[in-house]
Amino acid sequence: MSALAASAARLGDAIGRPVRCGEPGPGWTRCADVDAEFVTRWEQAVSAQHIREFGRSHPAASAAYVLGWYAGVPAELGGALYRLARRVPRLDRDAVAFRRAGEAYPDAYALLDARFWCLPTDPAADHPDATPVADEPALAAVLRAQVRAHADAFVAEHPSRRLLPRRALLGAFTDGLDTGLWLAGDTTPERLLPDAALALPAGPSPLPASTLHVLVDGRGRRHVDRRTLSCCYYFKIDLAAGPCGTCPRIPAADRLRRLTDLPDGPAGS
Repeated sequence: MSALAASAARLGDAIGRPVRCGEPGPGWTRCADVDAEFVTRWEQAVSAQHIREFGRSHPAASAAYVLGWYAGVPAELGGALYRLARRVPRLDRDAVAFRRAGEAYPDAYALLDARFWCLPTDPAADHPDATPVADEPALAAVLRAQVRAHADAFVAEHPSRRLLPRRALLGAFTDGLDTGLWLAGDTTPERLLPDAALALPAGPSPLPASTLHVLVDGRGRRHVDRRTLSCCYYFKIDLAAGPCGTCPRIPAADRLRRLTDLPDGPAGS
């Protein structure tokens, strides 16, 4: 077993979908093989599903769904493994693969390269596959660089990028990193937010800053909240629905009102 395999197994439990190490076999897609033609077919399949479910589709929604799902492959993997084990796997397009549920969302991930970056205190720091870096800020910088390089390579191939705001294209990868960070550890503000700020800091950076933050509602309760940088445009296919709870289109006052209306308990604490 590679040094990364045990972390991958724990990672799968944390994010709720299997994570494999090594070549996974038939039925999987290497990110390196996701070209413009693949993305177009994927968007067409999503559009057909929307028509079956809602009686309509919208090109921005199909493009945004695929963008968000794809961005989550390297970004969720990277963010979750960073938070779970302070390890950063190789995340370039040759190093990651995914399996789709039918022709829809990825339901499993694979790390194709056993090499990883870690801290000098990592139990496997002396392993041939490990590359220790100086400290946590240095490891976070590796994470951002890995995800940004993958994002640039994908966006260059994205045939529908003209349908989406430029900010959303790169923002989808920040959103995926935020998701991975959130899923893979303690979600209390005292533990989650410092990790998010370290992984995705404000200021000059290869990726936009984390949007995870604390919001105090009208009843004095503290919530970890987020405002995604990308949008799925769900409201364009389900005309009875409004924007999602984390949608960047929701005004601050409406966001506060939604949280205030949550019942007491785990969801509203």
